Amino acid sequence: MEQKAVLVIEDSPAWQELHKRVMRAAGFSVHVSGTCTDGVRLAGLLRPDCIILDFHLPDGDAGSVCAELRQCETTKDIPVILFSSDPDAEIEAAASCGGASFMLKGWEQLSQLPTTIDRLLGSKKRDCPQL
Repeated sequence: MEQKAVLVIEDSPAWQELHKRVMRAAGFSVHVSGTCTDGVRLAGLLRPDCIILDFHLPDGDAGSVCAELRQCETTKDIPVILFSSDPDAEIEAAASCGGASFMLKGWEQLSQLPTTIDRLLGSKKRDCPQL
């Protein structure tokens, strides 16, 4: 079975590392970017199966990333999961981003990401990894 690829666009090194651990333990290939610009570039280059996107980034926000992704033929259909510590971002994200899902940052939500991604991609259910 081919490994599904996830692109994490997150500026916090600690969260980047946590995402890598959880996603790799669940069998995903993981790529990481810390900025909007690099994230959009990597999405076009790698064409991941799913994107996990922090809302607030040093060079923009999820709205600008999603707008760029939706304008490009190779990235317009990639599901985006917004993963943010800002509870108000959910309302703004729904209006500006059209993300497939929104999750507040936290360990419980992070451990649910593999199942959420599988659901979005129509894959079989996975058990949450025990780290």
